[in-house]
Amino acid sequence: MSDLATVSAEIAPYLAMAASSLGTSVLTAAQQRITERTVDAGEGFFRRLLGHGADRIGGGTEPVLDADRATALDGSLARLDGTERQALAEAVAAWLAGPVTARDAAGFLSHMAPHLSGTTINSPTAYGDHSAAIGVVNGTVHLGGGSGTGAAS
Repeated sequence: MSDLATVSAEIAPYLAMAASSLGTSVLTAAQQRITERTVDAGEGFFRRLLGHGADRIGGGTEPVLDADRATALDGSLARLDGTERQALAEAVAAWLAGPVTARDAAGFLSHMAPHLSGTTINSPTAYGDHSAAIGVVNGTVHLGGGSGTGAAS
């Protein structure tokens, strides 16, 4: 399921953008289409997001979804096998059922983690002047937060 891990990481920010701007009904429909294997390159979820007259969505702090990126993302979804599609659909459903405050890319990926063989997603918290990530880190590491005066940034 290495393709699933890659596809999940690619689509996560765009799913989060869709959830925040279009609401969960759009993503629920996408989850059903993923399960039913009706997501094809050229007819997929991301191309449909642009089908409402917009030639691009996002910008600023959000990722930009234009026709080329939408086509590439739909192509990635189309290459998933049935087991991978089911895992993705289950993760989308669990993500949408969770709290609204967790409908970001990291929240989606945390729901994908149980479906990804050999992949672990953690959210460690460290306090004090020093902290370290040991091993391989795929993604973004945020240091800081908390109320201590010596928090790393």
